[in-house]
Parts: sequence; structure tokens; C-alpha cells
Amino acid sequence: MRHLLLIRLLVIISIVGCTKSSKAQELKRKASLGIMMQPLTDSLATELKLEPGAGLYISEVVTGSTANNLGMKSGAVLQKINGKQMSSNRDVFEILADFRAEDDITLEYILDGTRVSKTGKGIARPKESYENAEVTYGTVSYEGNMLRSILYTPRNRSNTPVVYFLQGYTCGSIDLSFAPDHPYMKLIRSWVDAGFSVYRLEKPGVGESESQKNCFEINFNEELQAFQEGYKDLMAMEEIDTDNIFLFGHSMGGVIAPLLGEIKQPKGIMAYGTVGKKWYDYMVDLYTIQPKHFGISEAEIKENNKINLKFNDDMLVHKLSGAELAKKESYGQLFDLNELKTEQYIGRHITFWQGLADIDIPEVWTRTRTNVFIMHGEFDIQAINEEGPKRIVDLVNKNGSNAKFKVIENADHGFINFTSMQQNSETLGNGSYSSHARDNFNLEIGRESIKWMQGLLNG
Repeated sequence: MRHLLLIRLLVIISIVGCTKSSKAQELKRKASLGIMMQPLTDSLATELKLEPGAGLYISEVVTGSTANNLGMKSGAVLQKINGKQMSSNRDVFEILADFRAEDDITLEYILDGTRVSKTGKGIARPKESYENAEVTYGTVSYEGNMLRSILYTPRNRSNTPVVYFLQGYTCGSIDLSFAPDHPYMKLIRSWVDAGFSVYRLEKPGVGESESQKNCFEINFNEELQAFQEGYKDLMAMEEIDTDNIFLFGHSMGGVIAPLLGEIKQPKGIMAYGTVGKKWYDYMVDLYTIQPKHFGISEAEIKENNKINLKFNDDMLVHKLSGAELAKKESYGQLFDLNELKTEQYIGRHITFWQGLADIDIPEVWTRTRTNVFIMHGEFDIQAINEEGPKRIVDLVNKNGSNAKFKVIENADHGFINFTSMQQNSETLGNGSYSSHARDNFNLEIGRESIKWMQGLLNG
């Protein structure tokens, strides 16, 4: 059975691709395909009577987007763009690297069993907007990189406290103009309505950002540097209260947050669905615990781990390259050798994971000297269990700082309500996650984070 890590199923929305460097002095608006996509799993392929790897499953198409104008609908399987086979998210990012408004584009896809090929023009993506906020698109420039920043400030207010939103590990864009109902946007609007500004930063080469290396090519330290530059940009802004900056890390962003705090300790750090142990140990849990939620037996997990744990050692301890890993034929039973040959593993460069494994995550938290609020979703499959988040709280409290832990009932990794782990795993497996997410946002994440921040500001 092909190995599947559900960490890779986080929503990637409004695909716009990665860009190379440019001499432009300001970032230009790009076109967007406007889809939410995920790998074509074995179960989906069987249901659709297709071969695994025949394309990418489209779980949602944004109204008014390029894909929508070319007839694509949710449930379609995207096979080719401009004649090139699409087998992974990275394929889509790369071919849309310089996709601009009015550029010609041809999509080939399967919809309701019918093969479709349509050609049209790229549609420029609108900018994000919100009636209760001023939305400013900015640029963070450093060492040949120009990264897109987005700042929300409550209307008719100045010198407001601010939340620096640090997204998860994927290379998806944080510019969600086509997706106002995305969980990220709902959380951001709740903070704005409570009087907080919110700042976000694209990763190198993502969205409208222009970089020498794109997100799929950079290592962990290069990604960390990007967020550090964003933090410096935020601290220099006159329109926000730089003495009251809060860092919010979602998933991998929760690893980045305390590292940014070493530049300057913020007013507080919040993290949701993050990792509280070394990455090597987290991956062991991922191989050993997560499969149980998908009906994999203890016996099969034990058998698979004869390969999984050796792979973990070779990649994270012995630092083998993707090409070297791909030469070991036994890994082909559970891992995509073709992906490894391109130095990629679950959507990021091999060196990204190796650099992450070098970070002593618990030790970083012991150096934190500010207020900390760690949240964990009751049905968070990706974060595995409460052990890691609780460990963060213990470490911070032992060093004399003040940390709090909160379980968010019914919530999953992506801020969505479920009735059980089983329901969550089923939606991830059958492609219905996006449609379920639309009407099941967990409001408690916003409420609890606002209450915690306001308590610090008023204390």
C-alpha cells in the first residue's frame, strides 16, 4: 500500500504558482487558477474508475476564477495544463509560475466520466477585502527576494495590537481573495472585529512573491529567514502598536513562532496544532499512531514501520539525498521514488525536513520568555495527540514564563468541527473535506485566542 501522510492534505487554495526573480520594483498582480486540489488517493481513483496518479482531484472551484470560466467543477480530475501532465501539486505550481491576466491557458480534465479540453484567458485575481478593515498589500525585500505581505487594520482605528499569522508547511498561497470563507479568513476577521490588526507573509516564490529559489527548493533555515524578515517589517510599521505584537503559529507555524521570538520577545505566542517534540520523534508518531485513524491494523503498522523507521533514519539522521533514498528499492513499497528523485518529500525539499530535524524544538520553547497559549483540536489527526502541546506548556512554565493549554472541542487541524476522528478521517479520504469545512468552522479558536490576548492587554 502506498504510504500516505495526512499532513499533506491541508487545504491549498487559489493556486497561483511559484516565481523566479524579477527586476520589477514592485510586485504585480497575478492571475489565478482558483482551485482547491489534493492527490488522487487510491480510494478516490477506484470510485472514479481511474488509475492512481491519473491527475489531481479538484475538491472545489472558485466562482469567477479561470478554472470556473473553463467549465471545471468540484469532483473533476485535472490531468494536464498546457499539454503537460499534472501529477502533483508542485506540477501545478511550476507551470503557473508566471501566470498573468490574459495569458492563454488550456486545461484538460475529467468531469463526470467525460474528458474535457478547454482553452481560455487567465483572470486576474482580486485583492482581499473586508468591510471592517483596511487591507494593505506590501512588499518585504531582502537578498534578492520580494515577498508579498498583507496587513489588515481595523477601520477608523490606529496604533492597534497586531497578530502575525504564521501559516503551515505547505507552499500554498496565503492570498485568499478567491476564498473569503476559508477558515484562515474567518479566524482573521474575528481578530479584526475584536480590534486586532493581522499581518501575513507569503513564502519565497509563492503567490506574487519573486525569489531566486521557490518554496519547493528552499530549506528550513531559508524559510525561517523569510518569516524573520517579515517580523522586522512588522516591527517597523507606524500604524500598529509594536509593543503589543502577538505571534500565532498554525501547525508548522507553531515551530517558527518561538524562533521569531528570539529576535524580540512578542507580547505573547499562540500556537494551534503544532509539534512539541523533535521532528524525528514526531515522524515516528506519524508512522505509528496516525494510521490507526484510517483503519490500518497494528500488524500492518508494525510491518510498514520496518521500512518507515529505516527511511526516517536515512533521511533525518544520515541526511541522505532524495536521489540516494530513491536508490533503495524497498522504499518504493511505501514512498514515491519519483518524488524522491526530484529531492521532494510530501511537498517540500528534502533539505527542508533535514534542517527541521536539526532544530531542538523543546529546547527552543525553554528559551521562550513571554506569555504562551497552546491550543489543540480534539480531533486533530495531523498533530497526533495532546502530548506534544502539553509538553510545550510544561517547558515554558518551568522556565518562569506563563503558559496555558486549551483543548478546542470538536476541532480538527484546520479549525473545522467534526463529531469524531472517524468522521474527520473519512472526509480526508473521500475528498469531501472542503465541502464539509465550508459550513463547519470552529468559532472557539477565535473566541479563546481573543479572550487570552485581551486578558494580557488589560492585565
